[in-house]
Parts: sequence; structure tokens; C-alpha cells
Amino acid sequence: MVFDQTFLRDLVALKDEAGVVSLYSTANPREEASVKPAWGIKLRNELSAMREQVSAWPEKERRAAVLARLDALEPDIQELVDAAESGLGRALFAPVGQTDVHKISLQVPIDDCAVLESTAYVRPLVTAMATSAPAGLVLVSRSGLRLIDYRYGVAEDVHTTTFDPDTDEWRQMRGPGPGGTQQPAVNQLDKFQRRVDDNLRRFLHSASQEVSERVKSLGWTDVLLIGDPALTEVVSTALRPQEVVHVDTIVDALPATEVAKHVRGELAETREARDTALIARVRNAAMSGGRGVLGLNQTLALLNEGRVDHLLLDEKGHWSGSRGLDGYLYDQTPNGMAVENEPDLGERMIEAALNSGVTVTILGSEAAKSLSDYDGVAALLRW
Repeated sequence: MVFDQTFLRDLVALKDEAGVVSLYSTANPREEASVKPAWGIKLRNELSAMREQVSAWPEKERRAAVLARLDALEPDIQELVDAAESGLGRALFAPVGQTDVHKISLQVPIDDCAVLESTAYVRPLVTAMATSAPAGLVLVSRSGLRLIDYRYGVAEDVHTTTFDPDTDEWRQMRGPGPGGTQQPAVNQLDKFQRRVDDNLRRFLHSASQEVSERVKSLGWTDVLLIGDPALTEVVSTALRPQEVVHVDTIVDALPATEVAKHVRGELAETREARDTALIARVRNAAMSGGRGVLGLNQTLALLNEGRVDHLLLDEKGHWSGSRGLDGYLYDQTPNGMAVENEPDLGERMIEAALNSGVTVTILGSEAAKSLSDYDGVAALLRW
């Protein structure tokens, strides 16, 4: 399954007048031996609260339909909280008036919750995806290049290019040097090594084309060059203007999953730096009268007009507001307008953005501090 903006748009397209049940749960590997792990109990408590809320509804038919659907979902819910099932973060989406059940699993944590709304509730999933966006881990060594695709908690080797020069014709001269001088043999070995090094640099420069192609085909948001700085610099030069992060460590012999664990800190720092740069770009555009906007009120107005191209939201942000009969979202209700309250305006903004082809970025809380004076909301504009 490909988790991208298209996938998210398809997910928010799940609609049902009676409601869509959205369930999220994160398994705790340390509790796998438990008969009733705490993370499963938490979801059960959320479901109990949902049942109590639905049972108090005055609409008899809808109430009965939702409760019957929850009963029918019990095998799927049991699977969702089963420690034996794969996946760290798990999600389930089930329209009340249909029999379809959509299941997703990632190898990253997802905020636990149970939500019943008219559409699929996607914010926890969008946030989890932001913390583990596709990255390329490029191991650079004297043996060659090894490319690892790392996304949503899963690391997989995708390509290896081996440096194996044919040195049979490279004679390591020994004995007297030019003109009968007694040049030390070590000098001849140095020349041989320099020739190997020159060929290695040419090899790495040429092999970097494979990295560029993978960035495009696999949609790598970040690229980490891992290895001896003298070698990663060669690859970095060949990749310009592609931005990369250098990691000075040797992990060539480790499996892909262990490599990803080894650079977990650098990946988190890279995400923060990327978010910070994106915020700076929006701020500069907004302050200069360009295609940028800051703050909830102005961003909502331009989102309603279809002018937003890239929506930025603080992952810790909570916003409330209203929705007009025309579907427009407001943080402050216009005078005399009939509206419905929207206690979770963040979800509605994500939904509106995805439905109109807008890219959504959930900002890490550290980087988002620079938007604290602007409600944790900003956007790049189409015009």
C-alpha cells in the first residue's frame, strides 16, 4: 500500500450519512505477552464512550444502525488489538451504512482514539505519516553505494552498486625508480592507492545518478548520506542542488532496519530542519506580500477561496470554529450566518485541503514554535 496524498484523498472520500467509524490503536511490543494489553484496553474504553454517546441519540434508526455496525465490527476490532497481528500503529475505517472495512497498519505509533463522524477521521494518520516521511539512506563506502528506502517505520534495501576496479593491469612497480634511482617501494604503492582512489571518486560520482533517480521515483523527502565524510562529499557534490544530510558513521554491515535505528536521531533533526525551513519560506512570503499567509483566520479565508496550495498545521494545535451551509470554514462566525459548530477545525481543514488537492504538512511541535503567534497555522498560496 502506498501512503501518499492520493491515498489520503481517497480516505477522506469515505462518507456516510449515518457516520464512519474510525479506530486507531498503537501496539506496545513490550506488552505482547499480556492477555489484555493496556493499549487494547484504552481503545475499548474509547469504544465504550462512543456506544454511550450513540445510545443517547434521539434518532432511533440511526442509533440502531450505528450500534449494530459496532457489534458487527467486533471481529475486526479484536484483530485490531490482537498482539499477534503485524503493525505498530493500526487503523480501521468502516462506514456505518456499508459492509466495507478499510484497515491500515504502519510501523510507527498512532494516537489511540475512536471517532464517529460523517467522514473518515484522518488527522492521527496524517500526523503519523509526517513523523516518518519517505527517506533515502545512502550508505557510501569504498565498497560502493547501498541504498535503503525508509518510510513509515519500514526500512528496505532497494539498490546496491559495488565498486570493483580491475587492477590487474595496474602494475605496482618495485625496485629502482626512474633514472636508476632507488625510489622506495612504498611510493609506488602510494601511486597505486591514489589511482584506486581516483577511480573510486569517479565511480561514486557516476553512481550518484542512481540516487537522483530514486529520489524522484520513490518520492524521498529526505536523503541521508552515511559514511566517511570524504566519500559522502563526493556523492553530495554529484547530487547538487538536491539537499542532503551527512552522517559520519560506518554502518555498512548492519541490516536495513538496524541502519534506520542507528540514524533515528538524525532523521528527527532533518524533519525539524525541513519544517523550520518551510515555515521560514512561508513567513518571508507573507511578510513581503507574496504567496504566503499566517494565522488561522486568514488561512481559512483563503482555503475557502481555493487559493491555498500547501497547508501547514502544528501537530499539537487544537482549533474550533464553525461551518457554513456553503461548506466554508470559519474561526469566527459572520454575523447573521447559519452555521454548524466544528469542535475539531483541524480535521476539517485537513479534509478540505485534501479534497481540493492541497498538500498538507503537519509540523513538528519544536519547529512549530515559530508559528505560536499565528495560531500554529500557515499556508503557501497558489496565487
